[in-house]
Amino acid sequence: MMLRVILMLMSLMTSVGLAHAQKELHIYMPQGAVGPVEKYVAPIMLQQYQTKLVITPVLSGQALTKAIAQRANPEISVFMLDEGFWLQGKRAGLWETIDGVSSLKQIPARFRDVDGQGSAFLLYLLGLIYDEKALAERNIPAPTSYEDLWNPALKGRVTIPDANSTFSYALLFKINELQGGDIKKSFDPGFQKLGQLSPNVGVFHGGASTLIPLFSQGQVLIGFNASFPAQRLAGEGRPIRWVAPKEGAIAIAAYVALAKNSPEKDAALQFINLILSPEYQAVQAEIAYSGYVNPNTKLNPEFAKNFLIKPEVIERASLMNWDVYLAKRSELNGRWQRQVESK
Repeated sequence: MMLRVILMLMSLMTSVGLAHAQKELHIYMPQGAVGPVEKYVAPIMLQQYQTKLVITPVLSGQALTKAIAQRANPEISVFMLDEGFWLQGKRAGLWETIDGVSSLKQIPARFRDVDGQGSAFLLYLLGLIYDEKALAERNIPAPTSYEDLWNPALKGRVTIPDANSTFSYALLFKINELQGGDIKKSFDPGFQKLGQLSPNVGVFHGGASTLIPLFSQGQVLIGFNASFPAQRLAGEGRPIRWVAPKEGAIAIAAYVALAKNSPEKDAALQFINLILSPEYQAVQAEIAYSGYVNPNTKLNPEFAKNFLIKPEVIERASLMNWDVYLAKRSELNGRWQRQVESK
């Protein structure tokens, strides 16, 4: 009897000790990352590192605001946010280096910070989304180039992002380059060319998710945006396709960063290491339909057959110049509204 009591007490003390030893790691992340993180990263953090993830889904602007507000007394250790907002945080001195993360060595240099203060963990690949069946019925060839947006046969049936979307300026930067312009000197070639697109544009859309009803209802035939809306619609059996233009897709990255003076630095670095691993990158691609940054990522063969983002698309994709965008965003927003949307 006494032995049984002793064993029960030892078991209770062990349980209390484990509960006491368990840490909490607070993370701000976009809604789209929650599913993959909970599926792959959370169980490993709990089982191997006795760390419970406390996840708050937020927009990137909200994440940056929180990072600024908490800088004197951090409670959120990890921030996952779009590159433009991450860069603003870096300029404000909010991030710690993550050089000790082993998975970081696998990430190509162009997808990580030169100063070691963060890394891309997800890519949105921007290109052309179109209704394959509707174009075929009208004897309009499937698009292969940005120039196809200007096809006169598509009058009123094209959609591109509105002035509130950074995807608009990714398109502007690309068109400016294709017209022989230099974004460090002038955006005139890009704005002039996009102004000529006005007769074809039937809708200026907001977020990528707003494309789904536009194509579902047959309101538009072709547009410029990320690949994931097309992947979702195709998965529902709709004839919606996405293609990287022959001039190359555009990659918009989301970054992961460690808050300076993080309350749980070791756990945060373990988390970031998992986020950048090829195993997580594969899970993220299959759940969120996003591009991966770790070239060692191996997708499930069945999924890979229909996945729109092929390795060569990522390799050839150009990147957004966030330094130029952040320096000129007010000017660009005004010009987009006047010279593109208002025409």
